[in-house]
Amino acid sequence: MNPNSETKALSLLGMARRAGALMVGQDRVFAAMRDGGLFIVASADCSQSVLRKALSSNCETLVAPNFSRESLGTAVGVMNAQIVALPVGSGFVKKLKELLK
Repeated sequence: MNPNSETKALSLLGMARRAGALMVGQDRVFAAMRDGGLFIVASADCSQSVLRKALSSNCETLVAPNFSRESLGTAVGVMNAQIVALPVGSGFVKKLKELLK
């Protein structure tokens, strides 16, 4: 992933947050995981317990190798964020997958 794509992906996550489509933080994401249908993005320095729970869910999970907790958090308007999620049917997911491939 080139730095330009990384910056665009983080900006896209920020836009999704402002649009009200993004869930931020493990508590909100884990509560929504029960229903399924989420695209989860985890930071590279995500804790093992959070990552294990996200990977064992029936949701699509992506560990972003170049996103730290700080960069992910800054992009979505919080101090630090280990994990964020979007509904699979969201147009943000399609664009995010293009940028992060």
